[in-house]
Amino acid sequence: MKVATRIALFQLLIAVAGAVLWGYFQGWMAAAAGFCGGLICAVLTYYTAVKALGVETSDPRAMVTNLYRAESRKWVLAIVLFGFAIIVFKGSLAPLASTFAVGHIVYWFALLWK
Repeated sequence: MKVATRIALFQLLIAVAGAVLWGYFQGWMAAAAGFCGGLICAVLTYYTAVKALGVETSDPRAMVTNLYRAESRKWVLAIVLFGFAIIVFKGSLAPLASTFAVGHIVYWFALLWK
């Protein structure tokens, strides 16, 4: 759970950095869309971690079941959040998608953490 929290916090940091960059070059709407993309990334990460790792169990079957349930719920939540964000930020889809994508780079660096 500690690693998942660190990943989500770094993704929030990327959301803020993306909002600043997009806001500087494209204005406040792009900044809001960029922050929202990073926020969606962080929310999905933390939600999945809480649902998959939040229940302590030693049964491998229960662990895998929790993981599959968490992942399937994450996909539904992602569709809902992106659907809402696309409606709100119609003209600023590049900041939304790019900040979301950059937020996923944190997973690469998480493999290096101890």
